[in-house]
Amino acid sequence: MRRYDILIAGIGGQGVITLGTLLKLAAIRAGVEVTGAERRGGAQREGRVTSHVRYRTLEPEEAENPRRQAFSGLIPRGGAHMVIALEPLEAARSLPLMNPDTVVISEVAPRTPTAVRLGTAEYPPVERIRDWIAEVTPRVCLVGLEAASRERFGSLRQVNVIALGLASALGRLPVPDEALLETVRERLPGFDANREAFALGRELAGKPFY
Repeated sequence: MRRYDILIAGIGGQGVITLGTLLKLAAIRAGVEVTGAERRGGAQREGRVTSHVRYRTLEPEEAENPRRQAFSGLIPRGGAHMVIALEPLEAARSLPLMNPDTVVISEVAPRTPTAVRLGTAEYPPVERIRDWIAEVTPRVCLVGLEAASRERFGSLRQVNVIALGLASALGRLPVPDEALLETVRERLPGFDANREAFALGRELAGKPFY
């Protein structure tokens, strides 16, 4: 059995659930076993939102064994192969699920929480967040996803598809690009722009980890 687990983290309104849904539907299209779980409670309160995506590719002799097919939708502690954080502090909050081999893709631009705006809390510098993550895994890719989407497309609508392209390039997803792109075509409007956004994500993945 081949396993690959992805945690997507962000705050309400960033499309965390949408990105997780794209990854799950692409797996179904490609014939890959997939399950997952979502945390939506903070979606309307600028709170934390997460999507767990868990892939399993079964060997032929495992396909008929129901015990091999059943697994939890939640990624265990230290079990994430990849973390996609659409907000840098949410990458730090995902540290318990990381291990030395985890690939971390994180937005660099913070979304200032209400407590910080009110002056009752401080937002740590992104460099400090990067250092916290680097203590667990050296495979940290900090990218200006929102800046790239604004510069190329004039809006934030392509952020998730740019992140999808990065994930495809930097991870070992058991789902082919063709399945990802066909799912994007079906689920999101403006496929020409989204296809370009996916390619842009793969281009941004040419940067080394740091």
